[in-house]
Amino acid sequence: MFSVEGKVVVVTGAASGIGAATARRFADAGATIVVSDVADGSVIADEVGGTFVAADVSNEAQVEALVGAAVDRHGRLDVMVNNAGILGPGRGIAVDSMDDVRQVLEINLLGAIHGTRHAARVMQPGGSIVNTASMAGVVGFPGLAAYGASKWGVVGLTKHAAVEFGPKGIRVNCVCPTGVSTPMVGDFVDHWAVRSQELANQHVNRLATAEEVAAAIHFLACDEAAMVNGHALNVDGGLGSGLSVQLIEAATGQAIHDDGGIFE
Repeated sequence: MFSVEGKVVVVTGAASGIGAATARRFADAGATIVVSDVADGSVIADEVGGTFVAADVSNEAQVEALVGAAVDRHGRLDVMVNNAGILGPGRGIAVDSMDDVRQVLEINLLGAIHGTRHAARVMQPGGSIVNTASMAGVVGFPGLAAYGASKWGVVGLTKHAAVEFGPKGIRVNCVCPTGVSTPMVGDFVDHWAVRSQELANQHVNRLATAEEVAAAIHFLACDEAAMVNGHALNVDGGLGSGLSVQLIEAATGQAIHDDGGIFE
């Protein structure tokens, strides 16, 4: 089930975090992996029996070369996972420098556009593109306006590209994770924004793992998901459903008691 046996898969931002977990999962499921990142991803590539191609996704020429390298080496491209991204300083739109804002948009949004357009040009019917968006692309979070704008853009890109490439037999979907325990959020691990996301996840009171997000990406990419197109899949622990009991208790300083069916 959820077979990707023999498929050629490119994963960007794959040197660590969600990208590395995705490369491992696809390799375990029988895919051939091309690992890409601005950092050295050769260790992950060796681990999954794949190849490493360095690329800065904000540079369209480098993304085009990445896709070309995958096709030259393996003869085709079946799955493109546009995962590379950065969080940015996260101080707020009135405080973040425009250089920081541009960098976030160029990597997160333009990177996904570059990957989508060049992958779609070489894919055959049955191809699948999966973008990494975020719950910050679905609901607002204080301090994350630039990051959120980039991820709202990724969700929009996904839907429009699905409509454009659907007649060619190419599906485009995205995942919208809650906060994920990865190196990217490591510097923010004690930040109130990270703790608030832990509290907002309805039934787990923790961040997601990279492996949990990779599982969702795997599902969206596989042939069994052939009727799933243009979808933004929340991997959010219920965050998008509303305020959690834990978050309300933390904000009010009062415990909410459950007597078996009624909160009082």
